[in-house]
Amino acid sequence: MMKKKSLFAFAITTVVVAAMASPAFAYTLLSPRRVWKTTPVTVRVYTAGNSTITDSDGGVTAVVGAIKAWGIISSSTTSSPAVRGTAPATITLNNNGHICTGSCLAATLTGYYHTEGSATYIDDADIYTNTRYDYTSSRESDGCSGEYDIDGIMTHEVGHVIGLGHTTVVGATMYPSVSACNFNNRTLEADDLAGKNDLY
Repeated sequence: MMKKKSLFAFAITTVVVAAMASPAFAYTLLSPRRVWKTTPVTVRVYTAGNSTITDSDGGVTAVVGAIKAWGIISSSTTSSPAVRGTAPATITLNNNGHICTGSCLAATLTGYYHTEGSATYIDDADIYTNTRYDYTSSRESDGCSGEYDIDGIMTHEVGHVIGLGHTTVVGATMYPSVSACNFNNRTLEADDLAGKNDLY
């Protein structure tokens, strides 16, 4: 039996609630429902990378490519680590920020937002990985041996960055757990796309 680890979004001031969009989909949105005021959403990847990823830059280039799957993300790299509460959203691959512990593989801080009239807008959402685990990337040449796919994990976490919660649809990118050497989360499923389209 394969061991599974949680992918989880940590909401500082909110909780994730189910919001059934239609009988065909089970995606959820963060509560309160919130979006970025403008798209594309800018997400930066901290260039320090992760030492367990043996590609040329510790997974940074792989993650920049993977998060573009959402189609509303503008990604780049930065030499500065995340600053909580300050945009743009930043992915840190080598520091868990004392937020993601235990079986958590990565956590997204989704509690930075404000309301204008009837709309709620995201101000910042940073992602941290749990450095206790080993990761692999799409750019590694040595295959996978019990590691977790950073491309798929970050595709999942960026779903939280844009305002999605977890789904109950097994196999969807926004499903809350993944096993080692599972590369399916790199590709968005119909449920993931329906959630994105509901928001944007």
